[in-house]
Amino acid sequence: MLPLTIKALALTAAVTLLSSLPETYGWTTSIHQAKRTSSVSRSRFLAATTGDNELGVQTISLDSLTDDHEAEGTRLSESIVKWLDAEWIPQDVHVKMGESAKKSYIGCRSSGESELMSIMTQVADDLTSKWSEYDADAFVNAWDIANYVSDYLTERSGTEGCECNSKIY
Repeated sequence: MLPLTIKALALTAAVTLLSSLPETYGWTTSIHQAKRTSSVSRSRFLAATTGDNELGVQTISLDSLTDDHEAEGTRLSESIVKWLDAEWIPQDVHVKMGESAKKSYIGCRSSGESELMSIMTQVADDLTSKWSEYDADAFVNAWDIANYVSDYLTERSGTEGCECNSKIY
């Protein structure tokens, strides 16, 4: 199910990109016009929607991380707590949210999952499913935590991030 979601996200990103490019460069503004454009435009569009080359969505694998998922999960949890405490004020809810992310991470990795986006989504889903436990005291939402987890795991995997990534603690 998840690979289909990733393909849908890639397709949405590609259509958004194409609609923002001027037609004078050979790009189209709709999927239906792709039939009437040059083969170069069609191949670029297809590559962007399927991830077949540098125009597509690149995945980040966590295979390079340690197999000690408990230790890495603990490190992740502590990083989340430090980040939230620095951004806001120290609160017990930060520890609880960090522990939830840790459990999600360990569960995914123990089941063989090594794809960053899948783990990030699982963290958000698990936090969202129990959000009533955090909502009263949290200054952030489940996706803020999941995005931080993505930035954290990107850095831990040795993959180059971007300037918009969160500072990792």
